[in-house]
Amino acid sequence: MQAFYQAVRLVTLFLHKRHIHVTPGRYTYTMAHAPTDSTETLSEVNVIPLADLSLVLLIILMVISPMVSLALIKVQAAQATAAQTQQEFTQPETPLIVSYAPGLLKFNGKSMTSPLDFVEELDRVLPLRKDKSIILTAAPELTHGDVVSLMDIIRRHGAESLTMVKWDSASQPAAAPVPGA
Repeated sequence: MQAFYQAVRLVTLFLHKRHIHVTPGRYTYTMAHAPTDSTETLSEVNVIPLADLSLVLLIILMVISPMVSLALIKVQAAQATAAQTQQEFTQPETPLIVSYAPGLLKFNGKSMTSPLDFVEELDRVLPLRKDKSIILTAAPELTHGDVVSLMDIIRRHGAESLTMVKWDSASQPAAAPVPGA
């Protein structure tokens, strides 16, 4: 380790234009522009300690950075799933779509008469499905709180993923209001 520090010191001295005299096991140096008169003051800034510190910090960063980057990478291992039969592979499940507008709540195109009917239908359909994802579309007239409360209800009743899509007013017909919505 001492040889390493000597090498760093030699490089530092060389970079700062000093005369270096190397002997086996140790080194000595003399200044290139030594003062000629004893009353003359040296007006140069000593940058050797700064360069030493910079090189040591660079080496420390080069050693530590791979360790830090390895600690930050989190790999999620793939999990084996049961093999699908040909029938399961060719017949994917239809997506569950919830449309929500002021006074209108639809679950897969079927109008719900009350929020309780929606919850009952959700509890009936979701446990039977392998894919427990739901697509939600909400009218822009709804308040943020109404949409978030519906999202919370969907999540609490078994949905594993919830995707929101843009409301298409042309494909959504007006309907009678849902009581209690």
